[in-house]
Amino acid sequence: MQDSSKEERKEKPFWRSGPVLDAGWIVVFFGTILLTAIHLEAFDHIVRLSKAHESWELDEILTTMMVLPVGLMVYAKRRLDETRSELKRRQTAEEEASQMALHDPLTGLANRRKAQIEISCALEHAKEKSVTLVSVDLNRFKPVNDLHGHAIGDELLLAVGARLTNAAGPGASVYRFGGDEFCILIPGNFSEDELLARIEAISVAFERRFDLTDLSVSVGACIGATTTDDPCIDMDELLAQADAAMYRCKKTGRNGFSFFEAGMEVAALRRAKVEDELREALVEDRIQAHFQPLVRLEDKAIIGYEALARWCMGDGTCREPDEFISIAEEAGLISDIFYAVLRKAARAARSWPADLKFSVNLSPVQFNDPWLVEKILKILVEEGIPPGRLEIEVTENALVGDFQIARDVLWALKRQGVHISLDDFGTGYSSLRHLSELPFEILKIDRSFIANLSNDATAQTIVRTVTAMAHNLGLTVTAEGIDSVDNAMTVADFGCDIGQGFLFGRPEAPALTDDIWKEEGRADKEAAEPVASVDPSLKRA
Repeated sequence: MQDSSKEERKEKPFWRSGPVLDAGWIVVFFGTILLTAIHLEAFDHIVRLSKAHESWELDEILTTMMVLPVGLMVYAKRRLDETRSELKRRQTAEEEASQMALHDPLTGLANRRKAQIEISCALEHAKEKSVTLVSVDLNRFKPVNDLHGHAIGDELLLAVGARLTNAAGPGASVYRFGGDEFCILIPGNFSEDELLARIEAISVAFERRFDLTDLSVSVGACIGATTTDDPCIDMDELLAQADAAMYRCKKTGRNGFSFFEAGMEVAALRRAKVEDELREALVEDRIQAHFQPLVRLEDKAIIGYEALARWCMGDGTCREPDEFISIAEEAGLISDIFYAVLRKAARAARSWPADLKFSVNLSPVQFNDPWLVEKILKILVEEGIPPGRLEIEVTENALVGDFQIARDVLWALKRQGVHISLDDFGTGYSSLRHLSELPFEILKIDRSFIANLSNDATAQTIVRTVTAMAHNLGLTVTAEGIDSVDNAMTVADFGCDIGQGFLFGRPEAPALTDDIWKEEGRADKEAAEPVASVDPSLKRA
């Protein structure tokens, strides 16, 4: 707006500029008065009046009256210039305030407020020109920001904004909603192929690395798109559809894009509700650790516990991890949950015998935290627990991303004395390379192979083969999901070392496990037989 007014002033000739016109009008005004006085012979009348009344000393008065118009003219000109300057300052201030209110101060892109105005306006004419809304959420931005600092993060956002603007195509508007969230408005009637090509162009823009001042980084994006020709729909509903499509793309764990389909908005609203409630739960310290025993199959003695996250509700019930862990990973809350569970598990372990260990699950997302190892060790030190009592469980899918980063983190933990186990083996993408290059000590066979072990010959072959292979690699084998005596005896016969499942105990609150060891007093009886043994009937006759 300000630039356009400057261009207009440049196109005008100088005599049509404001100051010259002001001076011209002043000259015309006073010139008219002068000419009128000459025409009416006013000066002759004044001279005769002065001669007739010399005693009145009219010469000084008349001289003053002749000079006064010149002074008034100069005064009027100055006041007009000052008024014009003040008006320009106010207009500039209003334009700058409007720019700040409707644009992101970092990238210069339009913000959410301007998006509401422009998208609402576009929706009013949706019947004539369809409206496509694209929601863009960056992947791996937070690790870059945390590792390299906010200055690099800001530079990356600037580069992303510029690349999105180029990739969005003609007629599109790009908005930054905050953080690493962007939105694109594409008005127009397109065929399916044309629209697909435009969305693909936005997605492809993230395949190239971003060359910043001191380094080159790679970030991806999950993209959701929705199109409507209904003028009755409002912006919030349309944006919710685009977000729903984007979250479906996020669930795949890969960069890409997804189009909205009916029913997605229900899932998106549920996810948003769960995310808000989960944030409140973290603030209110309602994420608790429940413990499931790990039993040595040879003598049926408890050798440790796995700490499992539970979301405790106000009514006394608890939500299982399957209901909120994936949402926590997408919302960036998984680290808070992990550290809360780790701290509470370490605190509970202080009342256990010193030879009991505890394990905690590590999310793949957390490998992007450059201070992960230090934070884990800090909690152990604060709670007075040696690293050798902690076991970190990693799923196979955690190794699919940046293998080098995962390897560095796991070896750093191993060097500090932390035990590392490969969880849910057989359900992901692990390979023999992972087993040979990573510091795993324990391999946990997934429960899906154990559930029907007695009747499934294929599962029996897999469990027997995996156990033999693990032992040859020097690994301890844990069988998960043991829910029956037959399964326990079968996996023991196959050579599995440790058992875990409902047969040995369900996940319980820490108070219950503390009571067991207080009653037994095992901490003072290191030479005695193992306590808390499972049902003796599990032992073969």
